[in-house]
Amino acid sequence: MISIRSGKGIGDNLYLQSIARHLVDKGERLEVCTDWPDIFRPIAKEIAISPFRRINVARVAHYTTRKKVMETDQFQDCCLTAGVREAVDLRLDWKPSNGNLLDLLLSPGKPVVVVQMPREPFGRSDGYGMELLPDCSTIQRVIDAIGSDALIVQVGSGKALYGFRGIEVDLAGKTSVSDLLDVASVASGFVGYCSFLVPLAESFSAPALLVWSRRGLNSRDEYIRTITPKKILHRASSRAVFDDCSDHEIAEAAYAFLDAIRNRHALCW
Repeated sequence: MISIRSGKGIGDNLYLQSIARHLVDKGERLEVCTDWPDIFRPIAKEIAISPFRRINVARVAHYTTRKKVMETDQFQDCCLTAGVREAVDLRLDWKPSNGNLLDLLLSPGKPVVVVQMPREPFGRSDGYGMELLPDCSTIQRVIDAIGSDALIVQVGSGKALYGFRGIEVDLAGKTSVSDLLDVASVASGFVGYCSFLVPLAESFSAPALLVWSRRGLNSRDEYIRTITPKKILHRASSRAVFDDCSDHEIAEAAYAFLDAIRNRHALCW
């Protein structure tokens, strides 16, 4: 049995789930070291799950050693460091289980758009990475442009650094990991910034509109500067705008996003 881990975060483990599923499909026997076992529920019968550990692990599916390699994106870097050279489908085959929550979200009959509550990047308390948090008023402009055409649902945990207007269902700090994945499974789109929201949206092949921080791109910190849309975004359904863009650019991106979520809603529901 081969042991494998990723980084500790929920986004890291969303990447790892796809890699583990791919390896299982190839006949590998895996021990997945994770603190997020719910993410691996779709393949739980085919793997062994152990708590996260850094030592005595045969494979590490992480992107940190390839941050400066511009020819690949973050998910591809995870695959390559795990020893997987062929293409892997970033996918979570999730079956929702919280019927009451799904009824709450689907009964209005509108596309569900998940918005991430702004919090400190990396979940740190020392301020490192704050340059990655965009001007959240730009995210608010996206929410305003979507208006009443979608059900706006906020998710996240920790201390909110900005309070959005127009949130119809506020689930921040109120969901388990399983509930979060239930919400994501019925979402027609996602709005936020560079965080676990990216692999969450992409694991469900859902349109995502991400607001990127210009401060982060211009940071003096080399690691922060490498966190670019080109490096992070894996699917063509994910689009980035910058927090210093014009009202016209925001409106254009928001309306294109609206078309995408309407099409997805019509196909799925």
